Amino acid sequence: MALIDTRGIEMTYEKGGAETKALRGVTLKIEKGEFLAVVGPSGSGKSTLLQILGLLDIQTAGAYELEGKDTSALTEDELAQLRNKKFGFIFQSFNLLARTSVLENVKLPLAYSSVQSRTWNSLATKVIDVVGLSHRLTHEPNQLSGGERQRVAIARALVNDPEVIFADEPTGNLDTASGRAVMDLLERLHHEGHTVILITHDRMLAKRAHRAIVIKDGAIVWDGRATDIPEY
Repeated sequence: MALIDTRGIEMTYEKGGAETKALRGVTLKIEKGEFLAVVGPSGSGKSTLLQILGLLDIQTAGAYELEGKDTSALTEDELAQLRNKKFGFIFQSFNLLARTSVLENVKLPLAYSSVQSRTWNSLATKVIDVVGLSHRLTHEPNQLSGGERQRVAIARALVNDPEVIFADEPTGNLDTASGRAVMDLLERLHHEGHTVILITHDRMLAKRAHRAIVIKDGAIVWDGRATDIPEY
């Protein structure tokens, strides 16, 4: 049984009476422990697919099973619990709370979990140490470099020990050295057993994954080894 199994996923948005089809019949299986890159040009549907796989949005057609469970049958509360327990999200824009310390930013997902509050500090401190920022616990985001802010975002994504890490253009706002450090960290997390799904338009970055799919105009047009990604 695949960890993630989608069949014929479609996503249509309506705006001003006009319809835009963002995904067209996406059928995809992702096994536990994979490092998958989702690549394609801007506007191809990559981020829309992430939103659906991460249970942040619901497809307009098709089926999505997570560990054999039909996600369309779940309530909003059940979806929220699954997101919090199973998934960690890393975004290009960091999405950190301003005027809030690194420690408090990383603890935030724990407030929506069943984890007892007395353990929050120790859990957050542990993952902050994993990303190499123990010396920045009390710093606020505006006191950090872009690379450090992204590492805080990664620590926040890890604090609930998620099975799947979604990284949406995680190096997009970073310099080359910082971007390389973030990718090194994602590779390390994959080797430790996490399933990593990387969304990127950068073919060279995607080649650091094990498997890749190419999306164009909302459809998967290629699926294979990440080192063999074709031009698109």
